Amino acid sequence: MNTNIVVITSHFLHSHLENMFSKLDLDCNIKVVAFDSIEKIHKVYDQYAACTDGFIVSSSAAKAVLEMVDHEIKRPIISFEIDSTGVYRSILNLLLRNRDLNMNRVILDFMIPLEVGITANDYLSLMDSDYQQYPIDIWSKNLSKDSIKKLETQIVNEILRLWNMNAIDIVLCQYGNIVPILQEHNIPYEYAIETPVFLENLVKRFMSLMSLDHMRENLPVMISISASDNSLNTDENIELIMEHTKNFLRSNMINSTTYKNSADCCALITVDNLHQITNNEQNCNLSVYLNEHLDFEVSIGYGIGLNLDMAIKNSHTARREALLSGKSFIFTEKGNLIGPLNSKACMVIENHAIYDIGKIAKNSSLSAVTIKRIISILKLTNSNMVTTQDLSSHLKSTVRNANRILKNLEKGGYAKITCTQTSNIKGRPTKVYELNFHI
Repeated sequence: MNTNIVVITSHFLHSHLENMFSKLDLDCNIKVVAFDSIEKIHKVYDQYAACTDGFIVSSSAAKAVLEMVDHEIKRPIISFEIDSTGVYRSILNLLLRNRDLNMNRVILDFMIPLEVGITANDYLSLMDSDYQQYPIDIWSKNLSKDSIKKLETQIVNEILRLWNMNAIDIVLCQYGNIVPILQEHNIPYEYAIETPVFLENLVKRFMSLMSLDHMRENLPVMISISASDNSLNTDENIELIMEHTKNFLRSNMINSTTYKNSADCCALITVDNLHQITNNEQNCNLSVYLNEHLDFEVSIGYGIGLNLDMAIKNSHTARREALLSGKSFIFTEKGNLIGPLNSKACMVIENHAIYDIGKIAKNSSLSAVTIKRIISILKLTNSNMVTTQDLSSHLKSTVRNANRILKNLEKGGYAKITCTQTSNIKGRPTKVYELNFHI
């Protein structure tokens, strides 16, 4: 069965790309479609999502816009556009045609929204800078719906303003939808179009990525469910959890293997099923269902594994974490912890988020999961300063336990008391700890 790929591009590039793809020998079906404005590109996505395996879009901005929208049908997306090598080549070609060309009068349309300079000289200086993260990456991550609406208008207005001031000679263009306006005002432009070899390699790489995604979608996921209050994990209650879990999975047309242990109920599904019942790892619809049908609250751990044994082990790790907060967590095959689901504080705690989790855990006589949770708190609060009360509140644990954790971190060399806080309430001043995990 052939792979179906939809290429979304501007009207300016539509016919050209359609012609190029038709001449390539690719083991897939390519359909090229055009969008009217970047603000409405998500409608094109939704129109074709049901009948395609993935999308290729003609700019990183378009990709960011599509990923911002919560689509009913999720499909892999990659973008293609001229890279830094291509920009350098375009600038060189301009200079070869006109050696007297002033690089301060050559502007790049994609630089306009970044607010870091828009000329060819600005771009060359930017590329020479030692940036940890380039402005275009920061901009695309912070793209908002309001900025999308005015994006192309902002670019066009700035170009027209500079042209009317006689401040520019030519535009290096990457936004195809503005080309007709440039033509209308007789503004010279250069549009670097990708080569057939580039497009062929891009499609082959994308097909490989989709194949890997498909393989991951079929990885085993073990769900471990128990009452949040351990004293309620009786045989009768575990049986109730299992019956309602079966009903939930059946109602969502998910085939599963369900069984019970002495302390939990387990169900085996796939990553594809997991995405379905958690809205792509954001919400736990299963916990909502169970808490509505049971007289007690449940804690749920989802474990993704490269094999069944790993999935089981990871589900227990996730459920232990869930028991601390009464929420739901996911522990992935890569060792990342996701959660708590159904929470504004839901986040991915990456396995490699710090220097050495195992070392820190060992030196502090704490579990790796505890260390990861503390890291998530630091990221959530955007501060490495914490009190016992703060930690207790975030961990949903006792003050005594939070104090033990901070003492252990202090002994391990990862925490130090920097100051104390006083309040109007009588009692001892509150110690403020500074945590340093070499994040």
